[in-house]
Amino acid sequence: MSREGSLRTFLGTAPGVGKTYAMLAEGRRRAGNGERVVAGWIDWHGRARTREQLGDLEVIAPRTVGYRGTVFTDFDAPAAIASGAEVVLVDELAHATADRTRQRWQDVADVLHAGRDVITSMNVAHLASVRDYAARITGVGTVAWVPDEFVRSGEVSLVDLPAEALRARIAAGAVYSAEQVGGALADYFRAANLRALSELGRAWMAGTVDAVGRDLLASRGLAQPAAPPLVVAGDSGSSWGELVIRRATQLARADDAQLLVVHIQIADGLTHPKGLNLHRHRELTAELGGSYTEMTGSSPAQALADIARARGAATVVVGHHRSRLGELAHGSVASRLRRLLPETAIEEVRKT
Repeated sequence: MSREGSLRTFLGTAPGVGKTYAMLAEGRRRAGNGERVVAGWIDWHGRARTREQLGDLEVIAPRTVGYRGTVFTDFDAPAAIASGAEVVLVDELAHATADRTRQRWQDVADVLHAGRDVITSMNVAHLASVRDYAARITGVGTVAWVPDEFVRSGEVSLVDLPAEALRARIAAGAVYSAEQVGGALADYFRAANLRALSELGRAWMAGTVDAVGRDLLASRGLAQPAAPPLVVAGDSGSSWGELVIRRATQLARADDAQLLVVHIQIADGLTHPKGLNLHRHRELTAELGGSYTEMTGSSPAQALADIARARGAATVVVGHHRSRLGELAHGSVASRLRRLLPETAIEEVRKT
């Protein structure tokens, strides 16, 4: 079994601060140390200095994605893995495929699982915990986003420029063409917005995003972001808990919600041989961008209801475990949850 690859992210406070350039510089440094480095995906944005920084690094050909009669190109993760390279460079981690069936960070997770190191880049506004604050401050929302937990699983380097320096780069045409800079994009690069994004980037690195984000909104008289919807999945620790987690993930992504997977350890003093499954399910949850927690309780239904109520969950997903006779005698977890949480959607996943 191959080792898990390591992740390094160059986190830019705004477009044009030099995160892609820094990523390529690190890739060339490692190539100079004798490692085989390939460029899996680079977004040039027409910047000559960025293209020059690639040097003679090998480039993986992109894959094509057809969507509504149009062909797009994207990162080819299987090809990057098959190349045998030790290090793969993947620009713009926050990206969804044209058909919205896949997120680039999930492709990167596949590369890491194959034992390749990944050096990547993204903007702070695309982090799950930052995007609502950034959208309210700049007036520009984001479609693709990356779970905080995924980025924090590796090394992170913040890439920033003073607002005046970045605006000078933009004015000189070093970031976007003159035709591109106008209207909403010009508003995005106002000095006050850039300074706020820098503050959010530093706050994320320090683990204080909510405190800083709320202060920034309050100082501008902007509404505070509502808590995102939440989908709770109950993990019994059985071998088919993966089905429950994956179904909950589908629902969470459809509603742009957060995912929380909960395992309830029954307080009966007995040892339950579920450790290996729980470890796998915890890893799977992290890969899918969710959070995982364990609680102790006398009743799985009651414990799940308590946490769903406390967190304001919109949906709870559980597995179907009892036989028909057991259901008649004791009732299923889903049926008890429906009684305990009459205003919450309860979904029961059954084996097919």
